[in-house]
Amino acid sequence: MTAQPAIPRRCFAASNSAEGFRNYYGDIFTDDRIDRLYIIKGGPGTGKSHFMRVVARHARGRGYEVTEYLCSSDPTSLDGLLLTKEGCPTVGLLDGTAPHVREPSIPGARDEMVNLGDFWDPRCLSDRRDTIAALGRSKATAYSRAYACLKGAGEMDTVAESLVTPCIHQERLHALAFRILRSQPEGRGFEAIPALRRALAMTGKQTLHSFEAAASTLILPEDHYGIGYRLTASLLSLSRERGHRVYVSYDPLRPRLVDGLLYPDTGLCILLGGTSPSEDMPVRSLALRRYASPEGLRAVRGELRRTIALREELTAAALRHMSFAAEAHFQLEKIYSATMDFPAKEAFTERFCRKVLD
Repeated sequence: MTAQPAIPRRCFAASNSAEGFRNYYGDIFTDDRIDRLYIIKGGPGTGKSHFMRVVARHARGRGYEVTEYLCSSDPTSLDGLLLTKEGCPTVGLLDGTAPHVREPSIPGARDEMVNLGDFWDPRCLSDRRDTIAALGRSKATAYSRAYACLKGAGEMDTVAESLVTPCIHQERLHALAFRILRSQPEGRGFEAIPALRRALAMTGKQTLHSFEAAASTLILPEDHYGIGYRLTASLLSLSRERGHRVYVSYDPLRPRLVDGLLYPDTGLCILLGGTSPSEDMPVRSLALRRYASPEGLRAVRGELRRTIALREELTAAALRHMSFAAEAHFQLEKIYSATMDFPAKEAFTERFCRKVLD
C-alpha cells in the first residue's frame, strides 16, 4: 500500500510582513493544481468564512481531503480551501476581496464568482454609508501604521543578519543540509508549495502546528541569532537541485526567509521555533551554535541584542496597531451582518455543495 503524502492541512496563505501584505495565492491556486476555482466576494460579516466551513464539512463527508487556509489577520476566519479526492476534479475556493483581490483569469471554463453580496439589503447599508466609510478609513489608517512598524522591524532584522553573517561557517551549514537530505529519494521536478505556519495577526503572534501533525520525522534546529534561516536556505537550494517537492513556510516578518520545510513523500520536516510535536514523534535537535565563530559572535553580541530588542519592540507596536484595526473591522462585520438574509444564503450554500461536490 502506498503511503499517504504528508500535507499540512491548516496553514496561512498570506502574511502581514515588513514588505506589506504578502499574498501567496498565486503560488497555491495555480492552473496546474486547480480544476475548478470559486472566487468568493462580499463585504465583512457576509459569511464568506462560514460559507467555506460549510463547504469543507460537506466535502469531508463526501470523502474529500480538505486543506484550510486561515486568514493571516484573523485566524478564526478562513481565506481559502483546497478540496482533493482521487478521481475527482480538484476544487479551490478563496476569498477574492481586499487585500487579496482575485478576479477570474479563465472565466467560466475554470473560474466562477460567488457573490455573497446578493444576500444583503443595500438600502440598509446606504443608511449606514457614512459610518461604514469612517470605519473603513480607521481600519486603513491602523494597518498603514502597523505596516510602517513592521517595515522598521524588518530593517532591524536585516541589521541583525548583517552582524551575524560574517560569523557563520556557511560551507559547514551547507554540508549539514546535504547530510539531512541525503536519505531523500531523487525528486521528479522541483515544486515549492507555500504553506505558512506563522502569522502576525490582529490577535497577536499566531503559530499553527499542522506541519508537526503531518510529519513522520521532525528536525528542530536550535536557532541561534538567525543561523537557522541559513540552514533552511541551503535545504531549499539543495531541494531545487534535486527536484524535490516540498511545502515551504515563510517567515511572517521577512518573507524571503524560510522557517519550515515539509517533504510530502517521506514526511521529513524541519522547523524553526514555535513547535509542538507529539510525544511519540521522532525528534532530532540540532545545535547550530557550532556553525558560527564564537569569537565573532562575542564581538557583536551587545549590538546584536540591542538590535533584536528594537525589532521586537517595533513588532509589538505593529501588533497594537493591528488590534486597533480589528476594532474597526469587527464593527463593520456587525453592520453588514445585520443586513444579511442568512436563511437565503444558507439555502444557496446547500445548493452550491450539491452542485460542486456531488
